[in-house]
Amino acid sequence: MIRQDLYFTSPYINAAGTLGFRPPARWSLPEAQGAFITNPISQGPRTPAAERAALPFPGGFLLHSGLPNPGLSRVLRHHAQRWAQSATPVWVHLLAEDTATTAQMVRRLEGLEGVMAIEIGLPTAATSEENLEIIQAAAGELPLTVCVPVTQAQEAWISRLPDAGAAGITLVSPRGTLVREQKPISGRLYGPALLPLAVAAVHALRKSGLTLLAACGVYRRADAEMLLAAGAAAVQLDAVLWRGWTD
Repeated sequence: MIRQDLYFTSPYINAAGTLGFRPPARWSLPEAQGAFITNPISQGPRTPAAERAALPFPGGFLLHSGLPNPGLSRVLRHHAQRWAQSATPVWVHLLAEDTATTAQMVRRLEGLEGVMAIEIGLPTAATSEENLEIIQAAAGELPLTVCVPVTQAQEAWISRLPDAGAAGITLVSPRGTLVREQKPISGRLYGPALLPLAVAAVHALRKSGLTLLAACGVYRRADAEMLLAAGAAAVQLDAVLWRGWTD
């Protein structure tokens, strides 16, 4: 049985990778408690990237971290009890590797108290068909939202997400490359310069029938309001949680 109800108590949510693996005791922006999204979690442990970096560019920054995390088993040992006790709905962000491991991770989360949804981060190099197979493998008792870079919002495979079992789309930042000491560094892009891309992606998908969450470019309240007015059901906040709203 597939649950299609994505539950959040307000349209302001933290983005994966911003607040750790369990809801904080105190939120820097209290309105961002619509749901708590965990840091990305893989099946096994992942170490930091050898050349991790945070590189600024006009309008934002590039982050390359390697998505380090202790793996699902250790996360559950240390944080599942806090999820069960949380007054904020918990969404677990899973790093999908293939259909088998994704299905195994999802099955371990089903039935855990406090876990209200799963957000799937798809492999960077996967094909459209591989992405759809992963989503189908993850479909089950918990509603799924699928991370899609804003630059891919109009690709043909996106229209097949409802049939694959997705309940929503999280429109995330695209990847890019900058040069440091004559070496190209690739990573995820963040910053207010991405807002126009996020608005365009929401407009492109607002009639898809899926719940839309806009997860990049939000650094002012007006940015969030623009995305909500465009058709997003919620916005995810990233670096703004570390420094607060700008004017």
